[in-house]
Amino acid sequence: MYSFIQNPRFMLVGLVSPILDKEKMVANFEELESLVLTYGGKVYAATTQNSTRADNATYIGTGKAQEVADTVLTEKIDIVVINATIKSGQIYTLKKIFERSNPDIVVWDRTDLILNIFSKHAKTAEAKLQIKLAMMRHMGPRIYGMGMELSKQAGGIGTRGSGETNTEIMRRHFRYEIRNVHKELDKITKTKERQITQRKSHGSPTVSIIGYTNAGKSSLFNNLTGGKNLVDNTLFVTLSSNVSKLYLPKIKKEVYLTDTIGFIQNLPHQLIEAFKSTLMETTQADLLLQVIDLSDPWIHDKIKVVEGILRELKVDTKRQLYVFNKMDKAKDLNQDDLSNWYSTYNPQFICAKSGKGCDKLIEVISENID
Repeated sequence: MYSFIQNPRFMLVGLVSPILDKEKMVANFEELESLVLTYGGKVYAATTQNSTRADNATYIGTGKAQEVADTVLTEKIDIVVINATIKSGQIYTLKKIFERSNPDIVVWDRTDLILNIFSKHAKTAEAKLQIKLAMMRHMGPRIYGMGMELSKQAGGIGTRGSGETNTEIMRRHFRYEIRNVHKELDKITKTKERQITQRKSHGSPTVSIIGYTNAGKSSLFNNLTGGKNLVDNTLFVTLSSNVSKLYLPKIKKEVYLTDTIGFIQNLPHQLIEAFKSTLMETTQADLLLQVIDLSDPWIHDKIKVVEGILRELKVDTKRQLYVFNKMDKAKDLNQDDLSNWYSTYNPQFICAKSGKGCDKLIEVISENID
């Protein structure tokens, strides 16, 4: 449903409230740039519109939209990304304005960018189905909007225009496709449910590694299990759940350790819904390990994002340990302050890459499992 452009030139556009912390705004755009790099593009321009409310037609206002169109022309921009999830009508209007500068311009919102990244990284049949479902749910209203636009153009008073027929055809096609994808995902879900039930019947608990994307979850998984999952300094490297056994010598018991998709702020609801079969390992786990990047200047905000998604998944009441990672990169680290602040979650401090602190972590896992 999305076509990939080779080495695309991106422009980032955002709406910024005058009362928003400027440092936080910069961090937000830096994360958006990281998403662009993960997709395989490069940012050539960025701009913001200071406003407390979005424009109904263009989201950023007509004047700013024309300013962006000028930049599209001078910088030869291929893709404009709006740093928010916006209405299909706003995307349509912006595209019409930008097409005067580049007839092939692509306009995405933040959700579009994330969905495209997931689509490029999806390797398993399950991940591909989940992405397809999320994309159809996100694109559906836009497709219907296109049909309604055709209807206005083609249909006269008291007549049923061809556009209206197109809209109905599109809706019927989408419903049919979504139903088929759901059926395939249901099969995978039932298989996973059987696997999880089988593990529990053998008395083997499950420990699930969760956390903000790029916090070092896969590195920790590899360190604890001797695995070789891909570790890369990009977002959303892991899209499917990985499961491996971990022996806990202190209690002489094996547990199943799982590593799954990383979270991110404003993670589209369509993705959380679509990835429920992958996230089942988390929702069914006996213990959660939330991996947190100690070197991240917005560490507390990232923790809040993860906790918010856990609430959405209805697993926020599960037993959880906070695993503060990347001790080697953390400047001015004050373990006592973090330990006191998050004492409820028995904070552990590690460096997953070198293994420092991992032995102690295994002991604490044992205590919580036992």
